[in-house]
Amino acid sequence: MLWDVNIFLVPYTWIRHVVVALNTGGAALLTWYAIQIWIIGLAPTFHGIGLYWNQAFEGTMFLSGIGGMIAFTSVLAEGSLRRRAMTWRMMYAVLGGGLTFFGTVATYLFFRMLVPYMSTEDYVEVVEDASLVTLRYTLALWALAGVMSGLGPYAARKIQRFAARAFGFAVDGAVRPIANPWSVRFAELFFHTGGGFAAAVFGAAAWQLMGQYREWGGDLYLASAAAAFIWGFGHGLLTWGIPDDLYAGWIRILSAERYGLRIPIDKVDGTPSERFVGHFPRGLDMYMPAEHGVAELHTSFVVDRSHHYAVRGLSIQPTVVKRFLERINLGYDPRRPAPLETQLKMGDRILMGVGKDYSEVEFLLLPKEER
Repeated sequence: MLWDVNIFLVPYTWIRHVVVALNTGGAALLTWYAIQIWIIGLAPTFHGIGLYWNQAFEGTMFLSGIGGMIAFTSVLAEGSLRRRAMTWRMMYAVLGGGLTFFGTVATYLFFRMLVPYMSTEDYVEVVEDASLVTLRYTLALWALAGVMSGLGPYAARKIQRFAARAFGFAVDGAVRPIANPWSVRFAELFFHTGGGFAAAVFGAAAWQLMGQYREWGGDLYLASAAAAFIWGFGHGLLTWGIPDDLYAGWIRILSAERYGLRIPIDKVDGTPSERFVGHFPRGLDMYMPAEHGVAELHTSFVVDRSHHYAVRGLSIQPTVVKRFLERINLGYDPRRPAPLETQLKMGDRILMGVGKDYSEVEFLLLPKEER
């Protein structure tokens, strides 16, 4: 299935930012194709026997259908990534998609009723024409549909959190402390509504350019397809992406004597954690031989509640963090009240020791289920 996203197949690279966007964009494009088949292929038959709605309602179904499928796919993608049970996954996806679909229908009809009253008598007949293909009178409809495509998933996610808090566990069975689910975080609401709004407006702009201007194609059929994909892709890019809390930090040894050995930094319950590296024989999380430049207690790797990772230099022996165009010296200075530390990024390498006698480890971010 197009939108059955698997966290194991999404590495912690730039690609994770576009995975959900490609799914929502593809789902929007498939919905556009289904609508075209219905209107072009099946509508004449059903219209002949009196089972088809008024032609003026086609625009409503176009925006509502695409917006509803985008919302459905966004919530379903989150459920797939978090490995929720299929029943709960589908239930909340249908809830988000349904709220968007019927909300868009309601706002569309309400706006179409108001437009004649906001127009002069000379233009009433023009703006009431359902076949009008210009953004001058329809941009607000696209924008409202975009806002609803963000509100639907937002409401579904808030209800889902409320259910998790009310019953004491998340819908996938994992116990998680959840803050007040009804507290409205402005940033989250803004990203949902603002992202949906911007995505729909960009889709509308593509529809106008490719449909009305010959140098951009001048084809209304292809223009509507491009608008659907851009709306869906932009929604997935701006509204909800793969969060960092689906990944966990690992320490992997790159030195030849213990190459490939790795340990997780995070605890299973998600509380702050610290892992120690050195050659002291007992009590350390990762043992490395002293003859390869590692002190008894050399470094530690920490993660806080906000899922931020850092490495600390605990020894006067050389400790260097290497990344692209950067070298950070974390050697401990006994005159300082606390050891030096720096934030970690995916792929950072930590060198312990000097000269030929040194050991090297790497910081990785892998899916949390990787054990």
